[in-house]
Amino acid sequence: MRFLRNHQTPQEENHFWISISDLMTSLLFIFILILAYMILEYQDKQNIAQKKIEAFEKNINARNELLHKLQLNLKKKGINVEIDTDDGAMRITRERLFDSAKADIRKDKVWVIKEVANELLNMMIQNKYKNAINTIFIEGHTDNVKLNKSRCGFRWTNMELSAQRAINTFLLMDQLTNGAFSKLTNKKGEALISYSGYADTRPIKGVSNETEDGRERNRRIQFFFAVNPPSIEELKNED
Repeated sequence: MRFLRNHQTPQEENHFWISISDLMTSLLFIFILILAYMILEYQDKQNIAQKKIEAFEKNINARNELLHKLQLNLKKKGINVEIDTDDGAMRITRERLFDSAKADIRKDKVWVIKEVANELLNMMIQNKYKNAINTIFIEGHTDNVKLNKSRCGFRWTNMELSAQRAINTFLLMDQLTNGAFSKLTNKKGEALISYSGYADTRPIKGVSNETEDGRERNRRIQFFFAVNPPSIEELKNED
């Protein structure tokens, strides 16, 4: 019996190795393309992240400038306010806007609220600040002295008192500007002004409620300026 042996010619062997070589070259080329795509995608994300940081810093700088201008302009009118650029806040602390345990602004301090409202109006119609600020929160704050009273049949606490002080401040500002204050909008066309109450939960940093001076400073109206976070769409449109 004869066994047939399968003999390959040199040409057939070369053809086999050429096919393997072509396959490996193709795979390497695909790998390089994928790697290049991933690098470009990573760079794009890095660029967007960097632009987002720069845009946010730009808004922070605009807010700081706004706070300093408000403080300077109000000082010229005899109103001393404290600003905190780290927190983005402006405080009315020394004017004694409210009597103890009262939510209505004292009649002799209405002029203070009017000047603050007008200054905010003048500033927030400027595009530089309108584009930077998303919301201005009017915040009501109290000291830590507990209330012992009721209103409308409910127990009246510092939380309700602080919230009502913020609301009353907003309503008075709107009244003194003939309704212009409540019509302020951010760059998205949303209402710019909001309000909230914090009772004694957020005393000024370093100011204790254990002294009369500290309690007086913590009984305050504060304006918090929340900056606009830049959107990815806006950053892409800058290219």
